[in-house]
Amino acid sequence: MTAGRLERKVAVVTGAGSGIGRATALRFASEGALVVVNDIDGSAAGATARDVQNGGGDATAHTGDVTDSAYVDSLVAAAVDTYGRLDVIHNNAAYGRAGTVAETDDALLEEMLRVNVRSVQNGMRAALRVMVPQHGGSIINTASTAAFAHAADRAAYGAAKSAVVALTRSAAVENGRHGVRVNAICPGPIETPAFARFAPDIEFYRAQLPMARLGRAEEIAAVAAFLASDDASYVSGTVLLVDGAMSARLPAPVLRREDIAQ
Repeated sequence: MTAGRLERKVAVVTGAGSGIGRATALRFASEGALVVVNDIDGSAAGATARDVQNGGGDATAHTGDVTDSAYVDSLVAAAVDTYGRLDVIHNNAAYGRAGTVAETDDALLEEMLRVNVRSVQNGMRAALRVMVPQHGGSIINTASTAAFAHAADRAAYGAAKSAVVALTRSAAVENGRHGVRVNAICPGPIETPAFARFAPDIEFYRAQLPMARLGRAEEIAAVAAFLASDDASYVSGTVLLVDGAMSARLPAPVLRREDIAQ
């Protein structure tokens, strides 16, 4: 594996057993990073770590639930114990559940906040304890375009992702003087198993997108690699929408059926 922008940087990626997290772990490793692969599914985490190793990279798997702050503390401590430091954390683990505002009960709201907000806060807090004293580091949080506008049947999920954006900006302002950069990526429609459950009629959905295709997990990973690298040395507090121009379009009804089919 050739040297890259992240050569010998130590990176933790949460939710890296599949989808965006897996693609990010592989991309970080391809750029030279030493990667700690987290997932709540131990077999999935192990599979990603083995894929990194089979490609000539260095990765270790770490199984656990990032909504548990004590576990996240141990995850970051394991990275430091194994590799000596922590340069990057990608707080990526998350999921959404269906529900309109009227349908969202206390349990669903609490679940979405726990999975999507508490996990990010746990990761940032644990990482900052290491990065601030070493005067450097990059924190990357996975938010969503749902943080900025209505996503069909995902009210509580959108609210939680809005909170991720707010936490990202606060952490960036508070810790810039310590050399720590904090940014968020807001993916649009990315072709993952989770998205297939969200939009089962993929062909109909795809035809309505400005680029007429879904994004790929590897395309989000490429953005994460940029934010993790020194190429982004003055990029902090930024929320990057990676959605193939979906959010740039006026949210008006489609005027003609043939416009969808093109």
